[in-house]
Amino acid sequence: MKTDVPFVSVCKKCIIPKPARSHHCGICKTCILKMDHHCPWLNNCVGHFNHRYFFSFCLFLTLGCMYCSVSGRHLFIDAYNTIDEVSQPPYTYKDRMFHKSVIYMWVLTSTVSVALGALTLWHALLITRGETSIERHINGKEAKRLAKRGRVYRNPFSYGKLNNWKVFFGVEKRSHWLTRVLLPSGHAPYGDGLTWDIYPLKKDMMPV
Repeated sequence: MKTDVPFVSVCKKCIIPKPARSHHCGICKTCILKMDHHCPWLNNCVGHFNHRYFFSFCLFLTLGCMYCSVSGRHLFIDAYNTIDEVSQPPYTYKDRMFHKSVIYMWVLTSTVSVALGALTLWHALLITRGETSIERHINGKEAKRLAKRGRVYRNPFSYGKLNNWKVFFGVEKRSHWLTRVLLPSGHAPYGDGLTWDIYPLKKDMMPV
């Protein structure tokens, strides 16, 4: 079938043109533009159109859990000491449930802060490098292959640390750091996900 969509290969499973940075998801049974990974918690793939929402969700959920963990540490210590006492005063059932709920809340938020915080930092590193999780694996293998030949591999989709973040968030002017990054925004991602500028054709993707 003739198509105007630029592609670099043909998917062996979908039997359709495969644009650059796209990959086939065996769970979704389709090719995903700029695929990062398939998230079992979202029951969906993280790719070109929702990668920014996924990262913002992880970031703000981590910050929220950290806030609950830090601000509730005194309540946790008091509740833990109260339950741990040998000679406990006659607490009511409501008091005991409150203390156990505080302990559960603090343990849960602290655990999520560490686990999800590590995941968020990992994705922040990938965004800084202009990579996805899949591309990190592919680029690592390619770098080792070229290193054996005495050559250095450079990611063609990396436009510099700051520009990678601007492209990821769709920042086109200074006010967008507030309206599109810190505040909720439904703006479309940069580009159509089918074609990508190759470094260094555009050294400054979005001059801000």
